[in-house]
Amino acid sequence: MLKVISISNYKGFYKPETINFSIPDNEKPGSGLTLIVGPNNTGKTTVIEALLLNNTTKKFKVTERHNDNPVIKIENSSGQITEYTNINNGSAIHMTGKEHNIKFELIPSRRFWSHQFNGEWEFNTLINESSNSDVRNSNPFNLGPMLKKILTTEVLKEKFDSSIKEIIPHFTDWTMDTNEANQDFIKYKTIDGWHQANLLGDGIISLFRIVAHLTHDEKSTFIIDEPELSLHPSAQKRLSAVLSKLSKNKQIIVCTHSPYFVDWSDFINGAKIIRLNKNHEKCVVNELNNTKDYSKFISQNFNEFEKPQLLDTSAKEILFSDKILFLEGQEDVGILKKWIIKEKKQVSFEIFGYGVGGETNMTLFLELAKDLGLEKVAALYDSNSISFITNEKTYKQQFLLKKLPTEDIREKVNHCKDIKCPYGKNRNGTFASNGDIKPEFKEKFEILFDEISNYFNSSKTPQ
Repeated sequence: MLKVISISNYKGFYKPETINFSIPDNEKPGSGLTLIVGPNNTGKTTVIEALLLNNTTKKFKVTERHNDNPVIKIENSSGQITEYTNINNGSAIHMTGKEHNIKFELIPSRRFWSHQFNGEWEFNTLINESSNSDVRNSNPFNLGPMLKKILTTEVLKEKFDSSIKEIIPHFTDWTMDTNEANQDFIKYKTIDGWHQANLLGDGIISLFRIVAHLTHDEKSTFIIDEPELSLHPSAQKRLSAVLSKLSKNKQIIVCTHSPYFVDWSDFINGAKIIRLNKNHEKCVVNELNNTKDYSKFISQNFNEFEKPQLLDTSAKEILFSDKILFLEGQEDVGILKKWIIKEKKQVSFEIFGYGVGGETNMTLFLELAKDLGLEKVAALYDSNSISFITNEKTYKQQFLLKKLPTEDIREKVNHCKDIKCPYGKNRNGTFASNGDIKPEFKEKFEILFDEISNYFNSSKTPQ
């Protein structure tokens, strides 16, 4: 199986950038899943193309090479390293080292397939098609022979139907038939009878192909590009659950722009979360580290019944953001959004989820943002925050950290009935108890907000 790839001097990659991949442990769902996220044009397609270079009939195009020779190293789980480069910066691919023998099976973002077909399925033909396919522009794929193999093998048909029905609960049945031209075709069943597969919607056409690849019993490393395309959010979530379950035994790489394919339980079980970024027009690789304190926090809190919002879908959008503002709590988020709308402010950043769950968690999320390589990050603390000084020293070269003019976002009277309440029974707020800004803090808060907005709009780092 695939362990590591290193890419340098190839397309948007310059200095060597390394991606580590998850390897299934045959026990935990998600253990063999690697998620690659990031903005558009940060190198996700390039990574796929680099993985498929095991077909040495390909060429390094002039537009793909730099002044230095491209070098792509692939290491398998046995420690064997295969290197692909060229000689004298030519176009021919030169391979050195032991051949890794990893069978990469590409399921591209455009997943159309021919509903009419002839012939039998051959695994090596499938692998060759993956190696030779254009990741960006896929022609209709000859999926029929693979579906025929699944249909005529009882155990495979059961696996396929089980997965499809997990994603599309109302799906009934499918089979194969032959038309007058002696061509086989796939048809499916509804309450109205049987219909040819070419009448299926794009989403179900896409799911048929994804599930078919993942059903056959050959050993492959699966690369799925943008599985979310043409799928309703509910179907995305159910497909994500199927991928999680199957990755217990299969190595699956998913390139996605959808937060629905991120499940923190997979991360806890060993899934890799990779984010690709652009730094001065060069592709760079960032990775969440499952030994950091934020990983322990995720492990302890992702199922926390009292604070389900901390790591929900809205919070997972941090993986896909470029510019993000952290606030301490849910109330801070609600009040700030209300003020932005009322004041008709234009913002170029996103506010993180529903807050970080208290100032003590701010350090964890700042470190997570740093490991993701986010372009711009700001954090807004209450004026009496204990962790502000430490975090400002740690992150001031990277991020912008500011404090409210008061000890809370909103006025609170008798907020703490315990005589040992550390801040006293009353808390002074920048906003009144009804959520409107207090006149005496209006100018200060305007200046503070403008400073944060200017930071996100500027190309400069904090001073």
